[in-house]
Amino acid sequence: IFKFIKSKFALGSTRDFDAGLYLCEEAFGLLPLDTLERLAGTLLLYPYMLTVLLLCGTLAVAALQNLSSPRGGLVEEKTGAAERRVEAFRPDVAYNLLHTVLYGILAFSTMRMKYIWTGHMCAVAAYGVCGTEVWTLVLRALRCNTKVLLRLFRCAVPLLIICWLYYKFWPKLTEELSELREFYDPDTVELMTWISTKTPKKAVFAGSMQLLAGIKLCTGRVLTNHPHYEDKVLRERTRQVYQVYARRSPEDVYDILRAVGADYVVLENSICYERRHRRGCRLRDLLDLANGHVMDGPGDNDPDLVPAAHQRFCEAIKTDAAAYTALFTRAFQNKTFYVYRLKKKRKKSTKTSSEPRPPQ
Repeated sequence: IFKFIKSKFALGSTRDFDAGLYLCEEAFGLLPLDTLERLAGTLLLYPYMLTVLLLCGTLAVAALQNLSSPRGGLVEEKTGAAERRVEAFRPDVAYNLLHTVLYGILAFSTMRMKYIWTGHMCAVAAYGVCGTEVWTLVLRALRCNTKVLLRLFRCAVPLLIICWLYYKFWPKLTEELSELREFYDPDTVELMTWISTKTPKKAVFAGSMQLLAGIKLCTGRVLTNHPHYEDKVLRERTRQVYQVYARRSPEDVYDILRAVGADYVVLENSICYERRHRRGCRLRDLLDLANGHVMDGPGDNDPDLVPAAHQRFCEAIKTDAAAYTALFTRAFQNKTFYVYRLKKKRKKSTKTSSEPRPPQ
């Protein structure tokens, strides 16, 4: 996490593979401003912002009152003033207010954290629209604080919001539910069918996290690296498995895959020849930087990076050179995927002694 924060806020450069893998994903960038427009379109942003502003003002006033209140005085006066402050601003409300502000800052800095903030936005907006505290503050400011008006606003405003949301989104929702769509990816379907029918049920597969999640779901085969990627050991294992897209010798890759127990390795052209990310954010670039190698393509490289001594494994293995065919056998291929089975190394036969054995 420290390396991620250090790189994200330009506190220093890092070649850490895990930090680069996160930073190069769009979900870990800044929050797009059109998110606020979409939140406003659902009427969530307006009551949320109004509630937060009112609560922040009340919190500031309550804090100033607590700091400026005299230490002396009668016990009854202190108790009455404390009760009025508690009625105006409860500690649990202050706790959630600070949380929602921090969640908002976190969401703006890292878009992936938006899922925490939006849920808290709904809770805060509901508190402002349906609760008594915020409406009491508003009606007191307007000098018309009565129980009838308080009950009227608490019931009428939520009902109007629900009616408006129903009017705006119900037709779109029914239209989307009426559409029947079908998953279409013949190369992936062909791969999953082949794995299910042509490989042992206890076969162990290595590959990218996204693909392995599909293999586990569709075929139930054993995986080398868990796609959740949340544990330090799993992150290191994933980095090792991803060396199939780096410039490593076939012997090194074979030893790595054998060490994690793999029987098959699945190579994806979309990763090996990736063009979706810019230079420096492609998976092969992250691996080259972590290994201290010069990146592919035109562009600047750090002076301490050196050219790799080997070709990129995912490209070189397709040439069927002797060094690769001695360790890997191509078991399946289509336009998108290449599957290789790891051969078992032959044990070197030990030389027997030339001396004759004693008769038994």
